Amino acid sequence: MTTPGEEPEEHPTTRPGSYGEIAPGVPRYGQYAPAGWEPPQDVKDAQKGLTPPSALPAAPSYPGFQGQQPGLPADTGAPLAPPNRVVLATRLIMAAGVLQLVALVIWAFAMTTPAGQELLRSTVGQAMDTNPEAAAAVTEQQLFTTVAAFMAVIQAICVLGYFWIAAKLRRGRNWARITALVLAIISIALVPEGGSYSFYSGARIVLGLVAVFMLFRSPAKEFFLAHKARRGTQKR
Repeated sequence: MTTPGEEPEEHPTTRPGSYGEIAPGVPRYGQYAPAGWEPPQDVKDAQKGLTPPSALPAAPSYPGFQGQQPGLPADTGAPLAPPNRVVLATRLIMAAGVLQLVALVIWAFAMTTPAGQELLRSTVGQAMDTNPEAAAAVTEQQLFTTVAAFMAVIQAICVLGYFWIAAKLRRGRNWARITALVLAIISIALVPEGGSYSFYSGARIVLGLVAVFMLFRSPAKEFFLAHKARRGTQKR
């Protein structure tokens, strides 16, 4: 709209699909600037205030795969807390270790009683009767002492093994999970014929089997896979 006496302002016509003029003297989009053309002074002044590309901060890395397996949480560098199922499984294994310790204490106390010593002596005597060469090399008392010490050491190692494996499982060591599985299979294979077992031995087997079952189920499975993927990334 114009007032009386004012000449109407002419507006350049643009064709469909073309771009209008950005500023006076600035080539339109898609057009080449004529030879010797320089941008207006106000454009030059605006360009001086721009940050040069060399001063820009580095772009962050692509937050995609980041080395972890699909379906696993992204590795932020923080320690991975074991899920409740792994914690419960390790507690069951430690409970089995406590039962092993109780069995060791009872066995050590029994070795101080005449009945316990007589039971072990009869077992040693039967072994010597089946192997005359060994019976001629050592006395029955020497063999008794050796067998008693050997059994005590083996049971003590088993007690420490339960707690050691439980600690490694909480830290996400996959080899400890496989070791627990192998030991559970061996414990089943060593069940005597007829299935007769002491309370402590039977309870340890049941606790171990339940713990192993939990360690190979979700979310425990993903917890160990995440630890394995992290260690693989750190080795690169």
